[in-house]
Amino acid sequence: MGSFARLFDHSILRPDANPEEVGRFAATAIRLGTATLTVQPHYVQFAAERLRGSGVRVGAVIAFPHGNETPAMKAFQAREVLDHGADEIDMVMNIPALKGREMALFLRDVEGVVLAAQGKTVKVILENCYLSQEEKQLACEWIAQAGAQFVKTSTGFAAGGATVDDVRLMFHAVKGRCQVKASGGIRDIHQVLELFKAGARRFGSSRSEELVRAFEELSTERRAAFDPYLKDD
Repeated sequence: MGSFARLFDHSILRPDANPEEVGRFAATAIRLGTATLTVQPHYVQFAAERLRGSGVRVGAVIAFPHGNETPAMKAFQAREVLDHGADEIDMVMNIPALKGREMALFLRDVEGVVLAAQGKTVKVILENCYLSQEEKQLACEWIAQAGAQFVKTSTGFAAGGATVDDVRLMFHAVKGRCQVKASGGIRDIHQVLELFKAGARRFGSSRSEELVRAFEELSTERRAAFDPYLKDD
């Protein structure tokens, strides 16, 4: 169960989440052995204290959920969450800059966070439901050029979430320069399997426990689809 669980960012990002809920999510992340517990900036220090020594990293969102902050604002947010104990950052890209084809601004936006992260993992959220196919392709190319480690489908707070077609497009667009994270609306293990086959190598979900348990109930043949990646993890 542990190696499969390492594909998940166990996430609690609701604006009304209370400390008791975040504490329960932290306990679940530790029990499962997920890659991260991903939280809003307010809970980063709290999560770091709960996860200390567990091997589960602290993930933090910045410029969330719209991404319209300036590059300097995003870089400041990145430094702030890292100072409070974050190990990974999920940022929302500048959607207006993409749509306006403001390449220099777009790159500066992502590069500033990558630089602030000092080698720690940065995942850049596209929010695909707002984008054309051409825009998704271009965003992935620019994000990979800017040095982020992941492109990510969605925040989970807009009209659409992860789709197999989007993950496949993103996987081919980055050409191995970074990885793909699927997030938003992932509700069952069969969806996880299809997204994995399309190229996703990290999943964001508040349902991680259900999905990990469902994985254990799959046939040996279906679980084997994950084996080559999990053995290298």
